[in-house]
Amino acid sequence: MSLRRAVVRTSELLSLRKTSARDNLRVGSYPVPPEAYLWWQNRSQVPGGEIKQTFSHFQQKIMWQWFWNAPTRWYWRLSAWAWPVGVPCLLMYIFVYKSCECDVEASIKAKYWW
Repeated sequence: MSLRRAVVRTSELLSLRKTSARDNLRVGSYPVPPEAYLWWQNRSQVPGGEIKQTFSHFQQKIMWQWFWNAPTRWYWRLSAWAWPVGVPCLLMYIFVYKSCECDVEASIKAKYWW
């Protein structure tokens, strides 16, 4: 029952949000030049057989900030994790893994080396 009420409420809201007839009315006729019509007809084709891309100054401004700040961001992320994660992992690698590796190698050389 509550779902039905919610559906009724949304349908009422959608009817309230409709654009008025005055704003929907077309204000004049807009002539389309033949070259624009031709461009629109060929909108899926690539003119001249090549793709020409542009890079606006807004995109440059956004990407400049991103590239400029990237090294600082990564340095901060890695240095924040250096002591709590990096140093213990390095110590475990040096003292546990390498010592076990050396013990295994010494054991193999003592028993099975000739």
